[in-house]
Amino acid sequence: MYLCTRKNKSMDYKSYKEYGNVIVAQRSDYLWGVLDHKGNEIVPFGKYGWIDGFDQGLARVRTTGNSGRVANTIAIFTLESDKAKKLEGRGNLEDFIRQDRIKHPETYAKWGIINEQGEEVLPVEYDDVWNFLGKKRFSTKVVLNGESHEVFFHDLNPSLPLRGQRSSSRSYDEEYNYNENRGSDDGIDYEEETWDALTDGQYGDYPGPGVDYDSLGF
Repeated sequence: MYLCTRKNKSMDYKSYKEYGNVIVAQRSDYLWGVLDHKGNEIVPFGKYGWIDGFDQGLARVRTTGNSGRVANTIAIFTLESDKAKKLEGRGNLEDFIRQDRIKHPETYAKWGIINEQGEEVLPVEYDDVWNFLGKKRFSTKVVLNGESHEVFFHDLNPSLPLRGQRSSSRSYDEEYNYNENRGSDDGIDYEEETWDALTDGQYGDYPGPGVDYDSLGF
């Protein structure tokens, strides 16, 4: 156990944020964990590749590996025999990721949700979990094998009020087109989602719009 105090936390952690009864921290070795206010580990550092902040007693977690997202990706180069092939365009990139995920599932990260006790209330087996931190939402979308469906927070944390209606599943492409037509009304900050996916926590918290990814080597 390492006792965290307000005095020494900035020296020992790259990121340190309090969410009610718990603290989500990233150590100087880039490993993420969850602590209580006495410094006891609730989630051991390194168990997950990245841990989001807690909202309504819930937080997204992700294993290490390729996030599988193509936002801000200009092109993917593949090597077939001795020839390199360049893939461009969102549709082509997403098709490649879907096929590559099937061929090499071990290289892709899996997502889930934990509670403040460190318990996995949504198994870490999903291809994506949409951001809900600070969105004042009562549900979020999860994606598995190209299909998305809605998960209600009351089902993950019974202390929360029961709200909303369960919707039918739809494909990831249908979901993307649906939200494109809705504009920004879905409450999702796609720039922040991109930052989380690309940096995997290695550069701290999202700094705000206009990130220069080229300067970070992306």
